[in-house]
Amino acid sequence: VLQPGESERYARYEAATGTESLYVHCQRALTKGATLGVHSLPLMGAGDWNDGMNRVGAGGRGESTWLSWFLCTTLKRFAPLAELMMDDPASYLQQAEQYARALEAHAWDGEWYLRAFYDDGSPLGSRENKECQIDSIPQSWAVLSGAADPERAAKAMESVHARLVKPADQMILLFTPPFDKSIHDPGYIKGYPPGIR
Repeated sequence: VLQPGESERYARYEAATGTESLYVHCQRALTKGATLGVHSLPLMGAGDWNDGMNRVGAGGRGESTWLSWFLCTTLKRFAPLAELMMDDPASYLQQAEQYARALEAHAWDGEWYLRAFYDDGSPLGSRENKECQIDSIPQSWAVLSGAADPERAAKAMESVHARLVKPADQMILLFTPPFDKSIHDPGYIKGYPPGIR
């Protein structure tokens, strides 16, 4: 366990003495990741898929919409395996459905899905933000997960196409506008010159 004020630790650790099945390791990973914040979305911690956003939830209260979509997918796909292992799949399916409901209730920003909530509850990836108004990953995973409202998912992808796809430059942006001077510190991603990452 990290000490107060310790954000990370590099060390050599002892090998575990016990063994468990791959199934039990998967269960443990899902239990560890399937947390709940104030909006009933999973906690982001010191980064999710984008480790450059390592301060969004470093205080233990920030929530990740991308992780919510990812867990919807993972929990639904794990349920049949639980059934094969003579375990109850219902809890995994219920968790996935709870995340999907929470996303629709709290993460829809009118034309796309938010990226996250900071520790203080402020939205990230909102049209109200001056930087990182829209992020591609929660929009993409709203579709990939199959858990989003279909009309909203289509609208979110229209927003991605309109705001993030730059045919003349032959690029697709991860998010826009870039981090530069925002009041909130999302993490080391803000340390890059605008537009580099």
